[in-house]
Amino acid sequence: MDINATKIQQEMDRLGWSQSELARRLGKHRQWVWAVLNSKKGKTFRSVEAIASVLNMDPKDLIK
Repeated sequence: MDINATKIQQEMDRLGWSQSELARRLGKHRQWVWAVLNSKKGKTFRSVEAIASVLNMDPKDLIK
């Protein structure tokens, strides 16, 4: 699954959040967030749903 990492980063920037802050709000490690945004690891619909929920976005908007 291709995640729109740019869109996630833009929303994080708008909120003034770092990857560490996103990770804290997700209850995950920062390394997990980095892996989801920068590699092929962890890119499941469940991870997209979790990120979308924290960012108050529709999961469909985060998938390329």
